[in-house]
Amino acid sequence: MSAPLPRGRAQWLSLCVGALALLACWWWGHASPQQSLLSYLSAFLFFTGLALGSLAVLLVQPLTGGAWGEYLRPPLLIAARTLPLQAVAVVPILLGLHVLYPWAQAGAASGDALLRAQSWYLNPTFFVARSIVYFALWLALLAAATRGAAGGSAASARTAAVGLIVYGISTLFAATDWAMSLLPHWHSSTFGMMVAAGWLLGATALAVLCALMVPAPGRPHVPSVAQDLGSLLLMLVLAWSYLAFMQYLTIWIADLPDETAWYIPRTLTSWRALAWFLIAFHFAVPFAVLLSRRAKRRRAWLAGVALLLVVANFADAFWLVVPTFRAHGFSLRWSDLLAAVGVGGLWLCIYLGQLRRVPWPPLPLPLPEGAPDAPAPGQLGDARG
Repeated sequence: MSAPLPRGRAQWLSLCVGALALLACWWWGHASPQQSLLSYLSAFLFFTGLALGSLAVLLVQPLTGGAWGEYLRPPLLIAARTLPLQAVAVVPILLGLHVLYPWAQAGAASGDALLRAQSWYLNPTFFVARSIVYFALWLALLAAATRGAAGGSAASARTAAVGLIVYGISTLFAATDWAMSLLPHWHSSTFGMMVAAGWLLGATALAVLCALMVPAPGRPHVPSVAQDLGSLLLMLVLAWSYLAFMQYLTIWIADLPDETAWYIPRTLTSWRALAWFLIAFHFAVPFAVLLSRRAKRRRAWLAGVALLLVVANFADAFWLVVPTFRAHGFSLRWSDLLAAVGVGGLWLCIYLGQLRRVPWPPLPLPLPEGAPDAPAPGQLGDARG
């Protein structure tokens, strides 16, 4: 078996592949600009979610403590530091919003009373300004979280508390702007929270996968810490599933045309196969595996579930965006692959660069279970034995 590429070489390879794929996607977009931008938007949402969700989980640790936060801090920092790339990646969406969003097209509101009523919010100038504000806030939070990466102080806890409030509010508006406004006549008060929960889940799954698979001296596999990581993933799986189910249940009970418009192409056409995929692999299978204490404590099982959740999270970003303009049924375009490889290649380039720069300090091992004064699994953050 051939040796793996050195990180520096893999970084340049991902940069070249990503740049070429984006150029090909741009060239392909001349024939079908709306579909190409739609493909780009789904990839943008996924990788922005990995970066922003990592920042949010990073802000949780100063408030809760625990060995899981110390274990995940390096991979969370690595992913969060890709956020400046996403601030640049939003530019094609802002430049092409007149093509992508129905409400931004010339004359769209002239014969539509609802769009006229929404025009104070859904207008190109305000849309661009809001997107700039989102990334300004998130980059400020990233700088604050990086400065407080040592954690544990009252100041870092205050910053984390404010940062999580900002994350909750800003992601609610960002999800509404970038994804929900693709169908401006459809509204859901749960949609933003569901997207934010999905970003947290995908980012945590990636961090767990990275922490388990990247070899680092002084960071052995500790089953009790792995159990805490599995419990964290289980909590986020349940949070996302609850919000997704409650949104569907509320709309199904109401059965109003404006509210069902979002679900009709996703559940009454061949797109339902992707919906079942998400039910199976974004909820049912991870839920069943993570209920097992033994599975959570084993590296291979936990890494497998984390990888499955990352893949399902990408499928979820695709499902949130693409069926809106492919309502006839499931279909894939070359732009879907090119946009995913393009944005992903550039994102991976930055990720690998941060992987080489972020230190992975050795961790104090918790006392063995059953030893005198051994902490409970949920209290491992206090162990210094």
